[in-house]
Amino acid sequence: MRHSTATRFRGVVLAVFLLALAGLLYSCGGSETATTATGTTPAAGVYITDDVTDTYAQVIVTIYKVEFVKAADKSAVTAFESTEGLTYDLSELSGVLDKLGTLPEGTYSGVRITVGEELILVDKNGVQVSPNPTFSENAWTTCSSGKCVIDIPGAANVAGTDRVVLDFDLKQFVYDPATNTVTAKVVLDADGSEYKSYQEIKEDDYELKGIVRSITTGGFELTVLKADFIPGSNVVTVSAGDNVRFTCDDDDERPACGISAITDLQVGMKVEVDGTWNGTGFVATKVEVDGDDDIAAAVCNVPDRSVTHFTDLTVQPELEATAYTLDSDTYSITVSGVTILITQETRIENETGGTDQIICADQIPASSGSVEVEYYKALDSSNNPVYVSYKIEFEE
Repeated sequence: MRHSTATRFRGVVLAVFLLALAGLLYSCGGSETATTATGTTPAAGVYITDDVTDTYAQVIVTIYKVEFVKAADKSAVTAFESTEGLTYDLSELSGVLDKLGTLPEGTYSGVRITVGEELILVDKNGVQVSPNPTFSENAWTTCSSGKCVIDIPGAANVAGTDRVVLDFDLKQFVYDPATNTVTAKVVLDADGSEYKSYQEIKEDDYELKGIVRSITTGGFELTVLKADFIPGSNVVTVSAGDNVRFTCDDDDERPACGISAITDLQVGMKVEVDGTWNGTGFVATKVEVDGDDDIAAAVCNVPDRSVTHFTDLTVQPELEATAYTLDSDTYSITVSGVTILITQETRIENETGGTDQIICADQIPASSGSVEVEYYKALDSSNNPVYVSYKIEFEE
């Protein structure tokens, strides 16, 4: 994830000569407000989305900041900012809107978006563009210190009831294989009329699924097995205040599960958590104890390593293949020439032989029809670069 075991937000791009990458920031307002120097003013929400393209399976991009420039004095209003950055695998945002922040009413003359200089691109055949391409510098894009700022001019009168859309227009993004760069084209839609049919993802709510790793004062640490965003580690700190609802998962059809407060949680419990993500931590609004098979199984006893032994975890494009090599002594799996370590927290799904179950590393089948691996690039305790899996799936 980078967003930790990240459920990835998967992105899309167009062609070897024509790249496509669509992220839109979309404001919708009405009931929201923002505090300014002159008091409280109605505010619109700022969202991100992705359009459908068929050539690329993944486009992974990190967003650090979104600023709108006031028309009157050219000062900047920050709609979203994260020091760590928020990384999206954009394809899973296709046709939907995901909230980033808010924007006060006003008249704006442009937008500045700060993104990571590198992108991760994977085509529909599972082939990653290597080395990672970068955004190219031009009249509207400047880069330094690993980040790029994209300037989008355009007048926008933002009302709390309006929708302001920034569309990273996939069809006008151009990939140059000679320089391994991407030229970005972003279009400003002042009222969002082109995106009215897009479904909104719970506004500022996200969902995590995982296993309680430790319990702290006012919260807990979660080893994440699923998420609808990408944290930078698969261990996420969850804050759970007095207003959080603790209950059992509705899908389990249990009238009661003995959970009504954080003091009822135990290490090893499987939970679903709804709440908000600020780029570094998760603030819970609801915690449900989950017995579903989709996150079934406690953390395995083998191998004798944990993902917490590694640092600088960075999500990589997933690998798919019809063959793999398993080293049962080191608990590593080699797929398409990449050797990836397995940890106690690696979620291993076996869907072969008519089964559909979560297994541990010592139960991995000797062969299967296909394998999919989701993994990080990381540093071990000696600062050596390694690859670490967070999910492995075996299918017929």
